Amino acid sequence: MEEKDFDGLLEKVVTIEGVVSTFICSRAGTYIKGEAPKMADRSMYSAITSLAFGTAEQVGHEMNDDLQYVSLNFSKRRLLVLGIGPRHLIGVLADNNVDVQGILEKVRSWL
Repeated sequence: MEEKDFDGLLEKVVTIEGVVSTFICSRAGTYIKGEAPKMADRSMYSAITSLAFGTAEQVGHEMNDDLQYVSLNFSKRRLLVLGIGPRHLIGVLADNNVDVQGILEKVRSWL
């Protein structure tokens, strides 16, 4: 997926029921586009998201397995992080009661 396609992807993802916001960052943690939660520093949000994904990805390498996605579960929300190509990640902030597999299937179908 190329950066020119990011706007369309973000527009589609936020229409999924239960999705609160979505953003794209580089695997190095640089914010690219999208929406961070209110009161959050988007640069820090992107950097921490990238760190969480990279850490989980490395654990997968150690186990000779491939990471599918990262889910960070909070009391009110859930942050799903997926790789979208070799250089970027997409973060999807959703309500806790969402159908995670349904969201993942839709997002992957648009990649």
